[in-house]
Amino acid sequence: MLEDLKYLVQLQEIDLRIKEQELAQEQYPVAVEKLNAQIAHTVSGLNDIKEKLLQAENDKKNWEEQVVKAHSGLEKSQERLNSIRTNREYDAVHAEIEAQKSIINSAEQRRNNLVAEIEALQKSVAEHQAEFDRIKTENDPLINDLQQKIGAIDVTIAGINEEREAIIPKVGRHIFRQYDLIRSKRKTGRAISTVTTNRTCTICYKVLEPQLYNEIRKGTKVILCQSCGSIMIWSPGESSEP
Repeated sequence: MLEDLKYLVQLQEIDLRIKEQELAQEQYPVAVEKLNAQIAHTVSGLNDIKEKLLQAENDKKNWEEQVVKAHSGLEKSQERLNSIRTNREYDAVHAEIEAQKSIINSAEQRRNNLVAEIEALQKSVAEHQAEFDRIKTENDPLINDLQQKIGAIDVTIAGINEEREAIIPKVGRHIFRQYDLIRSKRKTGRAISTVTTNRTCTICYKVLEPQLYNEIRKGTKVILCQSCGSIMIWSPGESSEP
């Protein structure tokens, strides 16, 4: 095999490592954002329940104050019964007493309903808190790990680029330009098809004609796939046959 082709395979491996790091550079921040969004969503749900609980507790306190106030008014009205002199006064005080009793009954009923509601909300708060603690415990280490990887990507790419710069001079200028043009046009960055004894292009999976296959095995020149345009290089070490 031409020395150019051997170094070209090494260059492809290096470029794929760079491509992997660049892809991670795009995907890791998105992953961090999703993990943080899960935590934020859980916090939002927890805060909503806490607000409802606080509102219910305040409402309960207000109704309890109304009960106390109504009891005080009821006692005063009942005391006035002893000093009543006319039927009109009696009817008026009696109406006051009935009104105070009605207020007390309604307020106590509402307070009792709120007691049950508060118990349910307290249970819900505990459940949401447990869910928040679980998600945060799971996500925080993942976020930290991804952030560390994000911080190291530039350094990693720089190190791989040094390897790349050391290989490029070993590849013929014409062959390198041909390879780099193909690579730059592909999202995967893969420009080389490593052909094995299954006689198939590993990029487009086209079955190769026997004559072309034999030429690739010789490795004496650069051959492009007639279907996808990839540089085809013989690689018996990757054969899938026994």
